[in-house]
Amino acid sequence: MLHNTIFSLKGRMIDILTMQSGKILSLSRVSYAVMDEADRMFDMGFAPQISAILAAVRPDRQTVLFSATFPKVVETLARKSLKYPVEVIVGGRSVASDSVTQYGEVVEEGEKFLRLLQLLGEHVNDNQKVIVFVDTQVRADSVFQQLLSYGYFSLSLHGGKEQEDRDSTISDFKRSDGPNVLVATSVAGRGLDVPSCGCVINYSAPNHLEDYVHRVGRTGRASKKGISYTFVNSGDESKFAPIVVRAMIEAAQVENISSELKALSDSFKEKVKKGEARWAGSGFKGKGYTYDSSELNDAQKLAKLEKRQALIEAGLIDPDDDEDGDDNNKTVESNEIDTAGESSSDKNSAESDIHKVAANLSANVLALPGMQEALLKKVGVSVDDGSEFTGNNANHFVEEIEINDYPREARWKVTQKETTSRLQDEFQTAVTLKGEFFGSGRTPNTAAGERKLYLHLEATTARILKNCILEIKRLLNEETLRVGTRGLGGGRYNVL
Repeated sequence: MLHNTIFSLKGRMIDILTMQSGKILSLSRVSYAVMDEADRMFDMGFAPQISAILAAVRPDRQTVLFSATFPKVVETLARKSLKYPVEVIVGGRSVASDSVTQYGEVVEEGEKFLRLLQLLGEHVNDNQKVIVFVDTQVRADSVFQQLLSYGYFSLSLHGGKEQEDRDSTISDFKRSDGPNVLVATSVAGRGLDVPSCGCVINYSAPNHLEDYVHRVGRTGRASKKGISYTFVNSGDESKFAPIVVRAMIEAAQVENISSELKALSDSFKEKVKKGEARWAGSGFKGKGYTYDSSELNDAQKLAKLEKRQALIEAGLIDPDDDEDGDDNNKTVESNEIDTAGESSSDKNSAESDIHKVAANLSANVLALPGMQEALLKKVGVSVDDGSEFTGNNANHFVEEIEINDYPREARWKVTQKETTSRLQDEFQTAVTLKGEFFGSGRTPNTAAGERKLYLHLEATTARILKNCILEIKRLLNEETLRVGTRGLGGGRYNVL
C-alpha cells in the first residue's frame, strides 16, 4: 500500500498497478497527483494512460499540471482529466523568462562553429557553464568532437544514448568541477536544472515556439540572470525565423533582434502569403497509432508502392499527387451521382468506361488489392465495402468492447501492458482503455459525456479486427470463469 499522500505520475505505473492482481500498489490513499511537463505528456498520446492511472486514485484528489508552455490544442485534452480546473499563470503563457537576455542572429551554416567558438570564449569560465542546443543526434556528436579538438572539455546528450549514460552526463555537467560545455538536442530542453548554467546557445534554430521557450529556460533560473543566443541560417532554417522573432518580441527583447533576422522573418512571411512556402509546424502533433506510411513494414511499403505505380500507369491518379496524403480521397475521386435515379444508358456508359480502362491493364495489375474498386469509383459507381464495423474506411477499422461489468481480474487481464502489447504484435491492433469504471450503484451521465469502461480497438483490416475481438472476448470469459470457479472452492487451499 502507498502511505504517502503525494504521488508523481511517471514510469511504468500502469504495469505496477496491474501486477499481482493489484496487490503490489494501491493509489486509494493518494490525495495529490502531480504531472510535470504535462503538455508534452498529453501531446505524445498518453491521455488514455493518464486517465487509467487517475481512475485508480481517490476521486476527491487534487490534480496539478505543471509546464512552462501549454498550447490550446493540448489544453483541451488536459481539461478532460480535470474537474473544475483553475489556471495559474506566472509571467505569461509560452513566454520565455524575462530574466534571460536573448539575442537572435542570422548566421550561415558554414559560419556557425566560428561564431560558437567566439561566444564560448566570452561566456565559459570556472563559474559559468554553457548549453549548446542542436537539432539532430549526428550534429550533436559532430559539434562535440569539434569542441574537443579545440580544447573545450565538453559533453554530449541526446536520445540515442542509453538512460544510464544520459544520467551520468547530466550528473557530470552539474558538478562544479565538471565540463563547462554541454552539446545537446531538445531532449535536454525540459527538466534540466543546472544553477551554474549562465548561457544557452541555440546552434540550430528551434522549430517551434515551445521548444524555444524551454531551451532558453535552462538559464536565468531561481532569480539568477542568464543570456541566450539563437543562430538562424538563411536557407532551410528561414521558416523558423518568424518563430524566433515572435518569441523575442513576446519576451520584450525587440532591441536584441538583429536587422538581418527581422528581414529574414518578413521575407518568409511574404513567401507564405504568395503561396511559395508554408508555416513551420507547432511541434504539438503527438498521437497514437496512425496507420500511415511511417508505420508500415518493408513488405507493406513495397506493396503500396506497386499499387501506386499501377494506378499511375492506369491513369487513375496523378503522379504529382502527394503519396502521404489521404489515399481514400486522393487515389480515386468518385463522381457524385444518384445511382438510384440513373438511366440505363448511364449504366451502359459506365460499364463501357470500365472495359476501356481495364483493357489497358494487365491481369496482374487487375489482381492488385483494391484495383477493381478503384475502377468502379473512377467511372462514378459507388462501392460498398460491406464492412460490419462502423466508422471505418478502406484501411482503418474501429470497434469498441465494453468491459465495465466484467470482474476486476478480467478487466485487468485485458488491459495490462503484456496483453495489449501481445495483441498489437499478433493482430496489428491498437488497444486503448477508455471511459470510467462504474460500480453497481452508479450510472453514467451520458449528457455529460460519461461512458462505462471500454476498450477502443483500431486495425487495418476487418478480418484482423474480428480476430482480435474474438481473442479479447476469450480472455475476458476465461478469466471470468476462473474467478467464478475459484469462488466456488470455499477455501484458500486445495487438497490433492
